[in-house]
Amino acid sequence: MVKGCGNSCMKFLLFAFNFIFVVIGATLVTLGVYLLVKSRDFEKIVEAPDAAAILVVVVGAITFLVAFFGCCGASQESSCMLTTYAVVVGIVFIVEVAGAILLLVYTRQITDIARDGVRKAVDAYDTQTPEKPINGFVDILQYSLKCCGTDGRTSWYSKGMRETPRSCCYDPLETGRTGDKLGTCGRLDDTNTGTPFAKGCVDALDDFLHLFTGLLAGFLIFAGAIKIIAACFACSLRNAVL
Repeated sequence: MVKGCGNSCMKFLLFAFNFIFVVIGATLVTLGVYLLVKSRDFEKIVEAPDAAAILVVVVGAITFLVAFFGCCGASQESSCMLTTYAVVVGIVFIVEVAGAILLLVYTRQITDIARDGVRKAVDAYDTQTPEKPINGFVDILQYSLKCCGTDGRTSWYSKGMRETPRSCCYDPLETGRTGDKLGTCGRLDDTNTGTPFAKGCVDALDDFLHLFTGLLAGFLIFAGAIKIIAACFACSLRNAVL
């Protein structure tokens, strides 16, 4: 049993911190399994859709197991578990920092893959089969990023379409009272239709991914720093129970 207010606070903080990561790890595993189930929908966009889902599952499982060791070590005051936790967290810290560096170094390659994926998705868009998963992906991408086509509205006209998909102007999920989709978008022979978003989705996704990878790299470094502090707590708590 640890003694002293400082040691008791470290024990509580270590348990609370790792309990949060137990929940995060379990959530990541659940998300990864869901992505594995849905991966067939993205085969036309990503050549190996299972890879990302498997990575999410692995990261979630590692997060869960490491945090579980931290929770058990803190609650049971087990020097063996606390030592194991501190060592594993140190390794995870190195991996996270390395991952952040690689993410920043290979941002260009990541965005190039994503740009090719957008082009493939737009090319595969089928107005005759609106229920196709690829159509839903493109619609969500266009409205979410406020973009239209690969390089703007003209990319749709070059496919022989008289108007752009509705998601270039409006929320594709919004419906009228009768259940019909509301409004048309960018019809060539009607100037009263909605005005399509100006930016192409290739550039919009490129901007988003640059921001996302930067934030993710920063998060990995921040999370690594927090883990080092937790490892120090674990070492101090282990010394207190020896």
